[in-house]
Amino acid sequence: MSDLREKLMSNEHNLSDRRKHARFELMDYAILTKDGQTESIRSVIVDISLGGLQVRSRIPFEAGAKYVLEIGRGNTRPISVHAESLHSMPIEESDLFSTGFRLTPATAMERIEWVEYVHCVFKAQGEMLTG
Repeated sequence: MSDLREKLMSNEHNLSDRRKHARFELMDYAILTKDGQTESIRSVIVDISLGGLQVRSRIPFEAGAKYVLEIGRGNTRPISVHAESLHSMPIEESDLFSTGFRLTPATAMERIEWVEYVHCVFKAQGEMLTG
């Protein structure tokens, strides 16, 4: 595993795990835009669940702020989902920040698209394990 990948996947801040949903590790790219702004921030998603996700970025995100996340999906239309930043902490010995987001879907369709995205990640990981 490369040094960058190790830093992206590390969980240095040891927050207590109070999640309701199982998390699935992955490495995918997202563009985040804070509500009311036009400037976007590129990030790497390192894990997802039905209720949220965790990203790595070169800048911290404001806790409590609302964002729109655009996640590319290859040849398919990107998924767009609303989320609230819960915490953003520096990762030791790197120039990266770990940020946790809670999903706040604006519509039922947005929630459905997120559930389908998480399901696809879960299915792909299961297929990799079973060969």
